Amino acid sequence: MDQRLLQEIGLTNSEINVYTTLLKFGSIKVGDLMKQINLHRSRVYEAINRLTEKGLVSYVIKNNIKYFEATDPERLLSYIEEQKEKLNEKESKIKKIIPELKRQIPSSIPHAEAHVFAGKEGFKTIRKDVLKQKQDLYLIGAVGKEDKFLKYFFPNFNKLRIKDKIKWRILYDEEVKGKKITKLKLMESKFLPKKYSSPAVINIYGDRVVNVLWKGDNPLCFMIINKDVADSYRKWFDLLWKTATP
Repeated sequence: MDQRLLQEIGLTNSEINVYTTLLKFGSIKVGDLMKQINLHRSRVYEAINRLTEKGLVSYVIKNNIKYFEATDPERLLSYIEEQKEKLNEKESKIKKIIPELKRQIPSSIPHAEAHVFAGKEGFKTIRKDVLKQKQDLYLIGAVGKEDKFLKYFFPNFNKLRIKDKIKWRILYDEEVKGKKITKLKLMESKFLPKKYSSPAVINIYGDRVVNVLWKGDNPLCFMIINKDVADSYRKWFDLLWKTATP
């Protein structure tokens, strides 16, 4: 038997030793139990007391002598269920104090998260996050290759985007002019001068900024989650939008 499983549900080595020995020998006196396991008397009693609290050990008295025995192993499942209930109670209590804990964070300390997503699946994760956030999407320097790069994924993404009324405002590279992808529903498109062409595409939505570096068909995505940063990039987008050509 893999005793690590019993450790994972919270039993100590001494508890496991006592419990499995009781299972093997049935009803037994402490003195006889200690002959079977290599533990100090005090540790045996500590283990028995903890196992009794967990409902995994019980005792009977015969001729004024205590005999200990392990309860049915099915009790382990009940013990796990009880632990789940306790964790759920703790979770509920923690959820209640989270707002109070957040208020203790000085507003002057900036907070941000950073994530890296690589390859086709990483890029899909970014687009799924757009649908999850349900915020308008802004792109700077778009290269217009999503429909070909994700030919099965992109149509469904675009359909869900339109369903959720997520608008798309895109500053494309000039070389993308005329492509079908620049004329989708709920999309506004303009084009940057050719001299500003770059393999890096900036995505802005909600409190997220994602820089996507395209190297062939292997995009590398760098996500920053911070409202102030995202708002700054949107201002930059608005400035470029005014100077770009339809």
